Amino acid sequence: MSGSAGTAAHTSAYEELQEFLLRPEDDAYPVHEVRECVCKACGGRAFSVTVMAEEEGSVRRTCLACGVHGFIADSEDFWDDEGEVEVCGCTCGHEEFTAAVGFSLYEDDETDDVRWIYVALRCQACAEIGVYDDWKVGYGPSGMLLDQV
Repeated sequence: MSGSAGTAAHTSAYEELQEFLLRPEDDAYPVHEVRECVCKACGGRAFSVTVMAEEEGSVRRTCLACGVHGFIADSEDFWDDEGEVEVCGCTCGHEEFTAAVGFSLYEDDETDDVRWIYVALRCQACAEIGVYDDWKVGYGPSGMLLDQV
């Protein structure tokens, strides 16, 4: 019984993130694909998230269930273990999130090349959603980033 309730809550959180990322913004590229962040080690869907303080496009998530780190898209290429990191926090003070990544693709391209990446987090305490980092992908081919969430 409790497994069903957990699945319903998970689906709702992801659907809210997906809806948020697909909503058109005046000053942003449209999102064509949304992928949910899921821990590759244990299947967990709750994370603490850190970003490099002075490096746009460098986001690491840590699974709250098993402690395994994962990088969003090509973030590992820019991550510096010696650098200053910032822990993402909600305005309510909590630092535990569900996460999804929105990908804007080049519309006039016949490949899956990614133009822009948006990392959205949903606070597990208050359900507030926001984009915590976004960046341009300036190379191709880059379609493999769609599976690196």
